[in-house]
Amino acid sequence: MKKILFYIVAAALSLLALESCNKVTTEGKTRITYYPVIELVGGDVVLPLGQTYSEPGYAATLNGENVTDKVEVSNNIKDVAGAYTVSYSMTNADGFASAVKRNVFVTNGTAFDNFYFADTKFGTRAYYGAPVTISKNSDGTYTIDDLLCGFYWYGRYPGYEPTYDFHNESIIKLNADNTITLVEQGDWYFGPAGITITSSKYDPAAGTIEMEYDFEGDPFYVSMAVPTAE
Repeated sequence: MKKILFYIVAAALSLLALESCNKVTTEGKTRITYYPVIELVGGDVVLPLGQTYSEPGYAATLNGENVTDKVEVSNNIKDVAGAYTVSYSMTNADGFASAVKRNVFVTNGTAFDNFYFADTKFGTRAYYGAPVTISKNSDGTYTIDDLLCGFYWYGRYPGYEPTYDFHNESIIKLNADNTITLVEQGDWYFGPAGITITSSKYDPAAGTIEMEYDFEGDPFYVSMAVPTAE
């Protein structure tokens, strides 16, 4: 009986010691941290080539306090047609950060060398709104940053880049009748792509491109349009 009582007393003392230790190690260390909340005024921006970006606005709060003046803003916008981002970030006193981004689409009117949103369809799969850029080369040809217009990197396998290169960067030519010829296909993750343009039409008034390919024996459809401001 004495032996059992000894074990009970020892266990109780151990629990008291552990509780005391926990109080010592955690005393004064429990606290609440508040994350900054950043809100944007408006959404994505369509910026005509040659115009200066004008910030639509943003606001930030931290535990109910207005801390907008502490937000750091940066962007990678260039005077070249393409997709860019404006980044807004703030870090609280405990080192925890909040960040949001705004897309800025620089467009070149309805010119062929431009930034586009592309819709694609291949078999039973269809994807919409992939960003595609066509840039003009010094020899009069054009480079399209993905001949398959986002079908793989944006639609079917989003997030796999840059580990895998799903962009088929290729050289194309705009003909006098506004049809498009494929000059040179680029390399990509899946190796040589058997692509032949079977029909194509660029509408300079609307800033749209319609193309149909023979993609390794099957039809592949592309519809592209320059974004417009809402």
